[in-house]
Amino acid sequence: MRELVKSLVQIACLRRDPSALPASAVLLVLLAAAYAAGSALQSWMLHGADRVLARTAADLVLTLATFWFVLAVTRRGHRFRQTMSAVLGTAALMTPLVMLLLALKDPAAASYPVALLAWAGSIGVIVWYTLVVGHILKSALEVGFVTSIAISVTYLIASAALLTRLFPETA
Repeated sequence: MRELVKSLVQIACLRRDPSALPASAVLLVLLAAAYAAGSALQSWMLHGADRVLARTAADLVLTLATFWFVLAVTRRGHRFRQTMSAVLGTAALMTPLVMLLLALKDPAAASYPVALLAWAGSIGVIVWYTLVVGHILKSALEVGFVTSIAISVTYLIASAALLTRLFPETA
């Protein structure tokens, strides 16, 4: 377990690639569960109890389907387990930081410095996760860094847009 967390931290710090992880179905399922738990907590903090399970399931299915598609199209389907373990695991590692930033939402409404901190922290986490996903894709797809970042940005924007479309804010 310690080695797994160490490998995920090194991937999140852009020092190792997904090949550092075993191509294990059990590991993938466990990391998918951790990702789903983090996604559910974030959804609950942002939207309350409104369709938390549906939002979480849609997020997980969209993530898995997108990466499966990209790997299949590039004929790298054999790397799915390691790639998804890296994506889901690094996202789960970042969840506590995201939760902290979401917890600043109410205090930020009353204090400009807290709002600025929450905004800057959110931008930082988004950029960091974009770089991490790009780093993972660079290794998995054997493409250049610019190409992998372009795919990562496209995935993150399309995912956010689709989830917002599927679950619009209620008035």
